[in-house]
Amino acid sequence: MKQPERASLERFESFMSLKKVAFFDIALIVDVLVFERERVIRQQQEAIRELSTPVLQVRNRMLLLPIIGIIDTLRARLITESLLSSVRQNRAKVVVMDVTGVATIDSKVANHILQTVTAARLMGAEVIVTGLSADVAQSLAAIGIDLSKLNTVGDLQGGMEEAEQILGYRVLQASAVAPTAPLAS
Repeated sequence: MKQPERASLERFESFMSLKKVAFFDIALIVDVLVFERERVIRQQQEAIRELSTPVLQVRNRMLLLPIIGIIDTLRARLITESLLSSVRQNRAKVVVMDVTGVATIDSKVANHILQTVTAARLMGAEVIVTGLSADVAQSLAAIGIDLSKLNTVGDLQGGMEEAEQILGYRVLQASAVAPTAPLAS
């Protein structure tokens, strides 16, 4: 092989080696970026799940769990964990679970909700389910879910009133209560 051809071949081989190193570095950077992006997405999804299942303390020993949106198996599990943790932490005697914002519930999720209600009862809390839409009620009845285990009330206000009765509260209209002292002007 002639000297110029050999030098040219060596330059080409050097170039190819550098090209391989550069592509390896680029691939490594892309992998790191993809991994980091997926990690951020997982964190955001977890934060959204936690925010989408708040358990609110309304009164001493009374909790409200408003559920809005689509409930899949993972979210149903998160709802259960969050609710049972809150029941224990707040020593709740009654929980109002409002499903007004839920369009559909399949049999797996319905069974999971029943298990959640049963677990809460075992922990000493009565669960009142409110806001079942006609469509959800019909679909639950059609798939054979035993709703006799659920304490259901038509709307959130009715559920809150029943929860207050369970706790021994008595709600009176302001006009029915006689003031004990004259009102200051």
